[in-house]
Amino acid sequence: MEQARIGKVIAKRRKELKMTQEELANKLFVTNKTISRWENGNYMPDLSLIVSLSNILNISTYELLTGEINLNNSNIETETRVLFSLSEEDKIINYLKGINDLSYKGKFYEKTSQYNHPDKSIDFYSKEIDARFRVRISESESNKKCMISYKRRKENFLKEDINNEEEVEVNIDYKDYDNLIYILENVLKMNLVESYERYRYVFYNEDIEIDVDIYPFMIAIEIENKSNNKDPRMVVMYYLEKLGFTLKDTYKLSWDDKYEELCNKQNIEVYKIVTFDKKMPEFKDKLFKMII
Repeated sequence: MEQARIGKVIAKRRKELKMTQEELANKLFVTNKTISRWENGNYMPDLSLIVSLSNILNISTYELLTGEINLNNSNIETETRVLFSLSEEDKIINYLKGINDLSYKGKFYEKTSQYNHPDKSIDFYSKEIDARFRVRISESESNKKCMISYKRRKENFLKEDINNEEEVEVNIDYKDYDNLIYILENVLKMNLVESYERYRYVFYNEDIEIDVDIYPFMIAIEIENKSNNKDPRMVVMYYLEKLGFTLKDTYKLSWDDKYEELCNKQNIEVYKIVTFDKKMPEFKDKLFKMII
């Protein structure tokens, strides 16, 4: 890590965001002089401020620490999703298995726990950060894995027709899952916000991954770019249209947004831990129309 390169990134992004040194300093609870020293390459930001600083500058921590800004890097996830009723599971899976350019990877059980930072000034769920820190286990008959991910919505993401979100993911050994949870909850004092179960069917090729997520209350078909050399938006749009969908059919928010919306409308208790054995709301009458 070079102080001078990091300082140039801070100055560049601050100016692009039309932010003064004083405004940036106030957001981080430091002095103007501190910001000036960073930007001049005389001092490094304290490690405790790295996450907050990268969020305010709307770049990844990798971009901040390496001094390499690339808004189209591999940490940007380009995707969209369409929601359906649970009754459509077999119809959707059988249809996708019949598409020649897609391979079927299998069906996985997944459990995801979402945590928030104990420091309120780094509230992942705040509008300023709008992120999720997640721990997920994924199990199939032949494979088990565990991963940690940090996913953050880009600024003004609701104004975009296709979702572009920053996502950084780290795989860890499955057998270390319990120890990881212990460290997060008992050592780092991370707060468990919510947890949910789902089954995921995975279809893919070199350009795309299409996941069919079976939540306890609905189905979400997620179409995510995986191409390294094609325009991410064009890839997603191609498969969206290939499946007979338009942008009007897509849902931009997350599963928990739809879950709470349905619970409130149907006067059903909102659970912090969402599992298949609890009473769930119904996402009704959204049927999957196959293209012949």
